[in-house]
Amino acid sequence: MTRAHNASGGPDSKEGEAYGLVLGQVIAQLRKQHGNMTQAELARRLGISQSMLSKIESGKQPDAYHFSQIAQVFGLDVQQLNAQVLDAMQRAQQAAAAVTRQPKASSGWGELLALAGFVGLVMFAVAAVVGDDAKPTPEPVPEPKPKAP
Repeated sequence: MTRAHNASGGPDSKEGEAYGLVLGQVIAQLRKQHGNMTQAELARRLGISQSMLSKIESGKQPDAYHFSQIAQVFGLDVQQLNAQVLDAMQRAQQAAAAVTRQPKASSGWGELLALAGFVGLVMFAVAAVVGDDAKPTPEPVPEPKPKAP
């Protein structure tokens, strides 16, 4: 099951392009969550080149076999991986609609892809869906010293 089977309009549609971009961000986030796995390590486990994995993380559509393998590496089934991508897409669309102050129904994927901040919105949405274990812990704020009398 690939984005061609999940995104309405197929892989050449704007929604298909968005699915590929979001899938790439989800994969990158999952790599970080699984011990900061490198692209090279994941590629080796998938039986593909690091260059091919880089293309997938940049939006290239993986075939059904590799989509399934990616899910397996991260302890997910195909439906769970697909659900994470679709959830992140929905969050990105909602965020873009809020930023552009357009009603949600009028925000098409073509308009979203044209937004300069789309990648940032996608990264925000992916982090919200997948979670981010690598969040920095805030520095403790020192308490003010009491003044001596």
